[in-house]
Amino acid sequence: MIFRLAVGLAIVAAQVSAETNTTGNQLNGWYPCAEYTFSDDGNSTGQLAECAVYMAPLCYPGICASVNSKIEIFVKRLPAVGGDPEKATNVWLVEGGPGRPSPSMGSRMLDLHAKLNGSSNVYTMDHRGTGRSRMLDCVAAQAQTTASPKGRNIDPTEVAACAKSLSFKYTEFAGFSVTSAATDLATLISKYTNGASTIVYGVNYGTMLVERLMHLDPPEVTGYVMDGIVSTPGVATDKFEYFSESEVNYGE
Repeated sequence: MIFRLAVGLAIVAAQVSAETNTTGNQLNGWYPCAEYTFSDDGNSTGQLAECAVYMAPLCYPGICASVNSKIEIFVKRLPAVGGDPEKATNVWLVEGGPGRPSPSMGSRMLDLHAKLNGSSNVYTMDHRGTGRSRMLDCVAAQAQTTASPKGRNIDPTEVAACAKSLSFKYTEFAGFSVTSAATDLATLISKYTNGASTIVYGVNYGTMLVERLMHLDPPEVTGYVMDGIVSTPGVATDKFEYFSESEVNYGE
């Protein structure tokens, strides 16, 4: 019985793979998934969300030169329930950090979805280098283990070894730049959503990514929200990095 199931799954996977390769679709999804990534109860209330993985080029044209290398970009959405999701407006929530993936956006997604009466598709993603997307980690150097000097945070004494281990795996670090992450977002909006009017919200470091998205100017985006701005243009080098909200709140 198990063998038959395995064979059946293999046949279905082969058919799906052939279809994907034929159409050039680089999005593996959408699949039913839990609204929250983590739960204290060990389970979720349901699978109202949908999840996918976009196979993105490590290097987009004009950014870096690695050929045929792909990395995974994790995407999640709450589809509109107050109408046809294929015609509904879209909202993207972009997490900050820097380096913070999107699980903490789960409650914000649900809250916003509810306040909009389910009339919009609400999206989020783990930007490249974080979380369930292709993560930049230092496995070879063991720089982010709980027993290392600063646990999951990298101690300055570990930076050189971590950088060396990453350069062994990736020859093009520009593939993990803000521009690359913003291009992921622009591609997802333009190629893998419904083409309807889209609002993009970024919080703290996420505002830097959203600001870069503005430069790319995807035509579907009709509005941007920047919450706790982290900006590079126009900031004096002796003031960088400048967190507009934090600087004021902490009297700096």
